[in-house]
Amino acid sequence: MRTIFYMLRVPNLLMIALTFLMLRYLIFMPVYSAGSIISGLGNLNYLLLIIATVLIAAAGYISNDYFDVITDQINKPEKQYIGKQISAGTALATALLLSIIAIVLAFWLTWQIQSLLAFILLFIAVIITWWYAISLKKSFIWGNIAVACMSAGTIAMAWIIENQCILIPAEPFGIITQIIAAISIFAFLLSLLREIVKDIEDIEGDKLMNCKSIPITKGIPFTKNILFIITVITFALLMISQMYLFQFERYIAVIWLLIGVEIPVIWFALLLRKSESKTDYHKLSSLLKLIMLGGILTMVAGQF
Repeated sequence: MRTIFYMLRVPNLLMIALTFLMLRYLIFMPVYSAGSIISGLGNLNYLLLIIATVLIAAAGYISNDYFDVITDQINKPEKQYIGKQISAGTALATALLLSIIAIVLAFWLTWQIQSLLAFILLFIAVIITWWYAISLKKSFIWGNIAVACMSAGTIAMAWIIENQCILIPAEPFGIITQIIAAISIFAFLLSLLREIVKDIEDIEGDKLMNCKSIPITKGIPFTKNILFIITVITFALLMISQMYLFQFERYIAVIWLLIGVEIPVIWFALLLRKSESKTDYHKLSSLLKLIMLGGILTMVAGQF
């Protein structure tokens, strides 16, 4: 059971599902309700979208572990299960099966809503997931960007597919689009930060696989400077978002952004400067995951 829990990254999958539910019930539906708009996607079809996305992510985690067996022997030997508690063949077959089921669900969703775009977006997600696991993650920065785009794209995809099923007036469309754009940008930046931090954490094992990550190619001091620049950009955008929320009297959201996101981002920057060991960078990676959760919970705070 522990093997399955780790390989599937169950907390991450739950976070994906939670994000989709929050988008629907804390952003889409309240705006629809205010404008007397009826959702076109429907609960069942939205559930199909969630399940397909979660399956793609799960397949990505397993395939990534499959192709990372050698590096994981050094980077995280205590969490290596492929080849020990589950065979490599079983892991690969499971990843392929999950991807196929996701594609079938994507086709079903497309048929239900009569929009080919849903299938195209989900199929592209499957392709990128496998491309990343096989080769893209070894490239200079492109693997990091791919993961960040997947994080941001998942959020944007929910709105894009939702928008295929209903004609929304300009004002509510603009409100939701601005919110989704803001969330997607922060998801991109935080995911990019975490992926680069993980590259520093895994530098020893990645060298064995001839990876061309930023830390390996440019060195850790240069990489830390890049991380600091991205952190400053993220913090500046958070400040802008706070001012935007303040104008609309979303005071609880303003306070939550300060406590749940901005202060942890500052703490991340301070820890980054003095981080030296693998353990230090692992703590930074965990902190970024908490910051991501804090960003997601801003949707809850925004209701008050």
